Amino acid sequence: MPVPQHPPLNGRNIAEFYVASETAKRSTLRDYAKPPELQQARIIMYDPVRRILAEYFGGGREAAVLDRTVSLVEQPRFESAAYYETWRKSNRAALEHLRDLELGGVFEDVRTVKTTIAVGALMVNSTTDFYATFIPRAPNAKRRCVAVIINPSGIKTSNLEKRKTWVDIEAEVARRAATESGIEIDEVIYVDLPRQDIYRLRGPKARVWAEIDATCERIFRDWRDIRLERRRDEPGTA
Repeated sequence: MPVPQHPPLNGRNIAEFYVASETAKRSTLRDYAKPPELQQARIIMYDPVRRILAEYFGGGREAAVLDRTVSLVEQPRFESAAYYETWRKSNRAALEHLRDLELGGVFEDVRTVKTTIAVGALMVNSTTDFYATFIPRAPNAKRRCVAVIINPSGIKTSNLEKRKTWVDIEAEVARRAATESGIEIDEVIYVDLPRQDIYRLRGPKARVWAEIDATCERIFRDWRDIRLERRRDEPGTA
């Protein structure tokens, strides 16, 4: 299959790209340039967890929701036994992290809405898992309209500055995509699930948006070069 016209991007892709080394940046874009069927394993890694997040947090965090999903991930699937084992272990760990997660409050009016935003010549998907009203348990704390991002694989760097930048980028995409869709939020709640780290971010942040814009411009330029290289390498196009 031909290389797509534009790379499949979301806020997490951009954040990961931004903090990556130059070598990793190029490698990442080449991976995105592969036919969709060769990217499926990467895309669906945490599908079982993502599918139940709104149900779990919107329904009072019933253990039965997680138990049902654990049963699902224990059922053998995929032609590759090695990939199935990675998929099973990853989702099983994420579900256990969800059981242990303490957010200091509960959610009401949980809903899922797919939102996107244009950044230059590219369309970027928000990584918001659900929107809700957050009700803190602390006395006199105010209810807040929030966009919730739960990262089941965790932020892929231990560098504190890069971790903060990663979260800022995902949150800024989510915040602006919500605004574009007419969804009013007070803050973004970002959860690095494996570490149980919780970030609460208000905005907007013009500096972060400028970095997102510049990164997308770089991605668009490099992607165009990759497409040209692939086209030259295709049989009969020399």
